[in-house]
Amino acid sequence: MTASHPSRAVAITGLGVISAVGRGVASMDAALAAGRDGLGPLSLWDTDLAGEFPVGQYRGDLDADLAEVGLAPTRRSLARMSRSDKLALVACAEACAHAGLSPAALNRLGAGAFVGQSVCGTLASEAQYQRARAGHTSRRGMGAMFTHEGANTQDQLARHFHLGGPTLGFMTACSSGANAIGLAAARVAAGQCEVMLAGGADSLSRIAVYGFHSLQVVSPEGPRPFDANRKGMSVGEGAGFVVLEALAHARQRGATPLALLTGYGHSCDAHHLTAPHPQGAGAIAAMRGALAMAGLEPRDIGYINAHGTATLDNDRTEALAIASVFAQAPVPVSSVKRFFGHTLAAAGAIEAVVCARALQTETLPQNLGLQTPLPEAALDLVRSPRHAPGLRHVLSNSFGFGGNNAALLFSATEAAWNPS
Repeated sequence: MTASHPSRAVAITGLGVISAVGRGVASMDAALAAGRDGLGPLSLWDTDLAGEFPVGQYRGDLDADLAEVGLAPTRRSLARMSRSDKLALVACAEACAHAGLSPAALNRLGAGAFVGQSVCGTLASEAQYQRARAGHTSRRGMGAMFTHEGANTQDQLARHFHLGGPTLGFMTACSSGANAIGLAAARVAAGQCEVMLAGGADSLSRIAVYGFHSLQVVSPEGPRPFDANRKGMSVGEGAGFVVLEALAHARQRGATPLALLTGYGHSCDAHHLTAPHPQGAGAIAAMRGALAMAGLEPRDIGYINAHGTATLDNDRTEALAIASVFAQAPVPVSSVKRFFGHTLAAAGAIEAVVCARALQTETLPQNLGLQTPLPEAALDLVRSPRHAPGLRHVLSNSFGFGGNNAALLFSATEAAWNPS
């Protein structure tokens, strides 16, 4: 999976995304360029928090979206899909179309899907529970019995895209999507699969929204990553997927490699259930692991997409970790959490799409919401979209509860042949 072995280099040949800023890569690009976030009032259920704390909610009609991307589920099958399932299907359909791979082709290639998840189908389960508590015992809403568990998303992907390869779910909290991508790439690099779909999907739910509120890490003004006066995060929802393919196979079928996944690092510092290690030990290990796998040095990296949740602890410790690894080679850094909210298990996957687009467009996304840079950060924070000609390698961080840390390293396609 390193640049020195181009025959098993792993290419990204398709991108798909859905989030609070809209459906599709084009909508994401437009929002990043304009500095337009997707935060707004919560409307999926009635709550007193709706007008006080913005969320990153997708405002479109997911049932209509499924039909528009070529998936036309029956009424019965829709009843057995969670909101997370629908987000995953829509994003995955865009990625497959972008890669030029039909369900028949995916089936012929033995493709599989690795998916990062955390909320799964709990939004529907919560509604069903409330109906039962109120004494309603009709069959209405019983689809929640089928959609609650995360395996339903993999089943839906396998069914609609005719997947015959490995399908697995990963639940490492907010690093889930990044781990799904890193581990799927390892399958391709090892020659076990020619093509894998990988990403993450999560919907808003009561347990997620109220859970983060109970930790007192949610901001009434939205996230301001790496700001000295940051007050916390905003919960979001969405999905991001990439098509991972052996580079040689992609070239053989005439596909266009969009970027390479050259490095992946994962660590678990197990410091605390919700708090990061105060010196960022696990984050440092993950970043160094990704660099080592790619055969690169810190000076080779042209941009870091930070986890950057805008919580007090995360931004401070992540800044320390980045400064430790890149002490001799300062690198531009930004977090995109203000655009989408923190999409939980989908965050690392959506940000993988952001990184691939940064390499393609040679443009670094801004750290939206920043007013007064965190003084102890000592980072080159990107305050407006920055042109980066010759951008070749970018790193993306995703950190989860329990100390589960992941770092993905993406490279421009020519880097496979001319490593720095």
